[in-house]
Amino acid sequence: MTGDTFSKSSAELSPETLNADDVELFLMHHPDFFEGRKELLEALEIPHGGAGSISLVERQVAALRERNIAMRSHLAELTHNAETSESILEATQQMILALLQCSEVSGLKPTIEAGLLDFFGVEYASHVWLSAASEAFGEGVACETDRQDIIETLLRRQRAYCGVFRADEMLAMFPGCDSEGSAAIAPLHLNNVLIGAIGVGSSDVHRYDSSVGTLFLEHLADVIMHLPSAEKTPTA
Repeated sequence: MTGDTFSKSSAELSPETLNADDVELFLMHHPDFFEGRKELLEALEIPHGGAGSISLVERQVAALRERNIAMRSHLAELTHNAETSESILEATQQMILALLQCSEVSGLKPTIEAGLLDFFGVEYASHVWLSAASEAFGEGVACETDRQDIIETLLRRQRAYCGVFRADEMLAMFPGCDSEGSAAIAPLHLNNVLIGAIGVGSSDVHRYDSSVGTLFLEHLADVIMHLPSAEKTPTA
């Protein structure tokens, strides 16, 4: 295609010499064609999703506005995620510092539950010891023998997970909750033996659905089981 083709008058142009593909190709190779042709831009009209039409300039402005809104929304999401991550990191640091103050394993449960409630602002928090914990640590830990069967069933996956819990499951894990809800729980292992669990819960069944990550709880569980107080064994 040459410039001569487009120098012809409208009377000389016919479908045989110029078609829509030619126009499209020309505009693709000459993106600055409309510079200085404001009247032409305003005269061009394109459909606008229904009755009526708008000028190309208006359509471009609308497209840029939509793109700007999308970019601002994406930026806001990134900012929110960054702030959330920073908040979680800060809360985790506070939690670990509090745990390091525990000189005895008996002090872990109240420290963990208070830390999850205070530092992370969760609705329900729980730390439970199972019967195997008393064998590992002696009589210094209070085991939840009355609800152990339900808790062990919840932990049958042997890994952290999130999901909807029945009312009896919520009550077993979080004694303050007697209704259906959702939770994230992580097992506590000592020498590959299940000895307890930690968890956060909500009366909102959608709060901790399967899409919620469990990395934080897994990390916290690892920290707990590597604390000096948790690694101590009772002396004879």
